[in-house]
Amino acid sequence: MPVLLAQLSDTHVVADGTDEVLYVDNNARAAIAVAAIGQEAPSVAAVLATGDLTQWGTDAEYDKLAEVLAPLNVPILPIPGNHDTRAGLRRCFPDHPWPAAQQEGDHLSWVVELDGVRIIGLDTTVPGAPGAAFDPDREAWLRAALSISHAGPTLLAMHHPPFVTGIEWMDASGFVGLDRFLAVIAEAPVDRILCGHMHRPMSSMVAGVSAEVGISTAVHVALELAPEGPVQIIRDPIGYRIFRVDGSAIVGHTRYVDTGEAPFAPAWADIN
Repeated sequence: MPVLLAQLSDTHVVADGTDEVLYVDNNARAAIAVAAIGQEAPSVAAVLATGDLTQWGTDAEYDKLAEVLAPLNVPILPIPGNHDTRAGLRRCFPDHPWPAAQQEGDHLSWVVELDGVRIIGLDTTVPGAPGAAFDPDREAWLRAALSISHAGPTLLAMHHPPFVTGIEWMDASGFVGLDRFLAVIAEAPVDRILCGHMHRPMSSMVAGVSAEVGISTAVHVALELAPEGPVQIIRDPIGYRIFRVDGSAIVGHTRYVDTGEAPFAPAWADIN
């Protein structure tokens, strides 16, 4: 039986009454996506939340995030983004299988098995910095997680995409240890890499593995591939990803929401 998983990313939820210029209503857009996920039929088995779930990681924002996500009646699998805090995520998702209490600065990575699908959440964040890091400690942790025998597919979820996107002002935040990460993936049983951070859907091949970035519910990064292109954002349609996992067959779909459009049968639908 196929397993359906939703990916919600870069919601950037803010506290009520914020006066920050956001250009869109982050909370309302996230709530619209959450409502649509709840109406998926067949229903999803879990929601993978690939980071930047809050704008600045404050307690008030995590309280609001919990309120926005409350309608979901399936497990939520959160991953830290560079706008999140590890302490805030632990408090907001107390039932998630976080690692045992660690020292400040240690990564917040985890492993969950769901209906035969192994999902590894890799914390690539560096507190106080926008970029990613994959240091020797994370390498050892990931190698150990992947060394455990598993008969089904493995999804690796992380906030930062492990490839250069061509949007230079976003790429500039960097990925320290990328070569180390690619070496692990080249040897590991990973079937798909799912990311966030870039605020627009994109895909690449990473050490022979398909890596995909999920669509954001907040304002999007404009697609500007010119060298030294300007910093630009755009109010593109929002949505989330649905992954249909059937053994080794993994298919990703993008569900757009709040477009004002509904499915309809075309005139040629009954033509054989």
